[in-house]
Amino acid sequence: MNCREVKYYLDDFAEGRLIDEMRTEIENHLNLCHRCQSEYIDLNLILSEVKSLPKTIDPSKDLWKGINKRISDRSSKRKRFTKIFSLLSNESDLSGFDPDLIKLKNSEKNKARIIFIGGTAATILLGVLLGILYFHQSSIGFILVENISGIPRIGSEQLKNQDVLQVGDWLETDESSSARLIVGTIGEVDVRAKSRVKLIQTTSSEYRLLLSQGKIKASIWAPPRSFFIETPSATAIDLGCEFILEVDNDGSSTLEVISGWVALESNEIESFIPANAVCKTKKDYAPGTPYFNDASKEMIEALYEFDFSSKAFGDSFSKNIQSMTLNVIFSQARKKDALSLWHILSRVEGENRAKTYFKLEGLVNIPETITFEGIMKGDISMLNKLWEVFGYGSRSLLNN
Repeated sequence: MNCREVKYYLDDFAEGRLIDEMRTEIENHLNLCHRCQSEYIDLNLILSEVKSLPKTIDPSKDLWKGINKRISDRSSKRKRFTKIFSLLSNESDLSGFDPDLIKLKNSEKNKARIIFIGGTAATILLGVLLGILYFHQSSIGFILVENISGIPRIGSEQLKNQDVLQVGDWLETDESSSARLIVGTIGEVDVRAKSRVKLIQTTSSEYRLLLSQGKIKASIWAPPRSFFIETPSATAIDLGCEFILEVDNDGSSTLEVISGWVALESNEIESFIPANAVCKTKKDYAPGTPYFNDASKEMIEALYEFDFSSKAFGDSFSKNIQSMTLNVIFSQARKKDALSLWHILSRVEGENRAKTYFKLEGLVNIPETITFEGIMKGDISMLNKLWEVFGYGSRSLLNN
C-alpha cells in the first residue's frame, strides 16, 4: 500500500474494522513510514478525546426555525453563512448575529471543549459545525463554492469570492474561469473552465452532483458510495479516491482515476476503475471497459470499438465485431490488463467468453476453485474469486 491508500483506511484500521490481510499491510507500512505513523498517533489521540464528548448535544428549539427564515433570502443567507465561519476564527466579532445563535454558542461551548493537537483545533471545530448543519438539514441543501479564477456564475449571479450552491442550482464557468466546491467535510471538487455543474442532493450520508459538460477534478476522503457525479451517459461513484472526469458536448465522458477506485454505472452495469486507469462512456450504452493509461494504442482503439460499435453496425454484425476486436485486445494484453479482460468476461457469451477465459488463464495463475464451467455459466461467486487473483482484494470492499 502507498501513503494515500493507508491514509484512506487509517480510521478503519484504528477502529479495528479491517480484514487481517489489510491490517497486516498497513502495519508493515506504518513500521517503515514515519509520516503515516505520526498521523496514526495523532488520530488515536483525537479519537480518545472524541470518546469523552457527550453522545448528543441538542440545539435550542428556535435555532433551526431562525436559520430557515434567514436562508429564504439567498443574498442574506450567503452573507450570514460566511459570518458563521468568520465567527469560528474571531469570537470577538458578534455584530449582526442572531441572539439565539450566540446564546447557543455560549451555553454549549463548555460542553464540547476539547484539548486539540497543535493547529488542528480550528479545522475540527469547523468540521463539528458542518456536521451539525448537514445532519439536521432536510430540505435545506447546499455546499460551499470558492472562486479560483475569473468570474464563475451560480445561476445568473456572479461568484466573486465565496458563496453557496443550493440544491437545484447550476454552477457555470466560461473559458477563463474556474471554481472549487467544498463538499461538506468529505472532499473538494475543482470545476475547470467551460463546465456546468448542478447540485442534485445533499444528505448526512450522500452528496450527488450532475456534470452536464466540461471537466472536474475530485478529491474525496469518505467511505465508499458517499459521493456521486451523474453525467448524461453514466454515474461516477466514488469509492475513496482522486479522479478527473470530463464530459463532451455529445454526453460521452472520460474518467481517469489518479488514486483509489471509482465505479461507473449505467444500464445496471458497473465498471470498476483503479488508479492509473481510464474508462469511457457513451449515451445509451453500458460503461466502457476500463484500461490502464499505458495500454497500447491498438488495444485502446479495439476496446472502444468493442464497447460502442455494435449498434452502429447492427445486431447481425455484433458477434463478428466482438471476435475481431477481441483478437486485437488479446494480442495486446499484458498481465495487468487482466483488469480489462475480467470486465469483458461478463459482457460476452459462448465462444467469445471461452476465448477470454483462456487468455486470462495464460496471464495469471487461476486456482482450482475457479472452474471453466462456473465462468461459462456467469457464476458471480466465481467472478468475484477471479477478481481476487489480480491482487485487488475482495470485491466486497468496492460494494460496501
